[in-house]
Amino acid sequence: MSDNKIKRRTFVTGAAAVAGAAALVGDDLIGAKQAHAAPSNVYSAFHDKLVTGTTVSESWVQAVVDACVKAMTGKTDVGQAWAALFPGITTSKKIGIKINCLNTNVYPQFETLKAMVMGMTKMLGGAYPAGNISLFDNNLWKTGKVDACFTAAKLNALGIKHGEDTYAGGATISISGTTLYASKFWTDSDYGISLAKMAPHQYYAGGLSGVIKNMMGALSTSSSATYTAKKSGSNNFHSVAPYTAFVDLFKNYGKANLQLHIVDMLFAAVHENASGWSKVVKRITMGTDPCAVDAYNVDKINSLGMAVKKTVTKDVPNALAAAGIGSASYNLVEPKVGAAPTTRDEVDAKIRDRCAGKATDAEVKAMIKKYRGGQ
Repeated sequence: MSDNKIKRRTFVTGAAAVAGAAALVGDDLIGAKQAHAAPSNVYSAFHDKLVTGTTVSESWVQAVVDACVKAMTGKTDVGQAWAALFPGITTSKKIGIKINCLNTNVYPQFETLKAMVMGMTKMLGGAYPAGNISLFDNNLWKTGKVDACFTAAKLNALGIKHGEDTYAGGATISISGTTLYASKFWTDSDYGISLAKMAPHQYYAGGLSGVIKNMMGALSTSSSATYTAKKSGSNNFHSVAPYTAFVDLFKNYGKANLQLHIVDMLFAAVHENASGWSKVVKRITMGTDPCAVDAYNVDKINSLGMAVKKTVTKDVPNALAAAGIGSASYNLVEPKVGAAPTTRDEVDAKIRDRCAGKATDAEVKAMIKKYRGGQ
């Protein structure tokens, strides 16, 4: 399947583009302010081998994630590249990954999560512990969603913490004049990552279920163990412009406590609660600016020609950009992806081939050497 690339590498740039930006988002103040913001880099890598049919290649996902992180930081070593995203990282500091597992039919792929964990555990010369990484979501509708998406066995094998949020004893954040309780997973972490699937939203949030809206699920109106979304009253998360709730979320906590934003674009769904994927996209996208990442996400979704239920807009990233949280203008950087690394599964398969007489000792040794990083 060919990749429908967005041809303009910079979506909107500089004050000279004010008129064009206003036309795109409406002739309003948000559009004018947004156009003045300097573009942020968005790193997005496509590779045809990422997905074959509906099967995701673990080794190629690793290669793509590594390429994006290295391009983002200018580091040639994967561990050093990840470390550069978390200033002051030590073996005792924690990283929380907020994922959207609301719908156990469509969610970020396990291979993407594993590639992130494999990269982060290479920090500090390989000394950073997987046990300091947590993967979390809320318990809206049902508990056990994170494990239902990935299986506890797979997540336990990665060595990370995982589960649903609790809120008592965590940070409190003012959202539209209301006190909300933040996920303990998030507030107990020293650094944060928003990991989103590629999907529109069928009702709210400007039609986008992206890295910004993903963090709505980390805030509850109650400190009890049961998640309750702020979706009533004035300026709630389901309100339309000026999207005060999302602005407050990032202004009052998220901007300082989220270092990376990733959209798993291996597949795309027609909406957040779809029964399955609609498109194979074969791409992973990331950046440090949530506005820019979601702006590219909107453009990419709209390029796929899916029959969305609600028009997918940049209203939310534009609102955050107007509040000085980031820039919904972006420079698209498409890192060159090198050869996929050899995986342990490939080594095991080669050993089985040797036992069956289908491979030689030399071939097994060569595979092991590649796996260990030899040439």
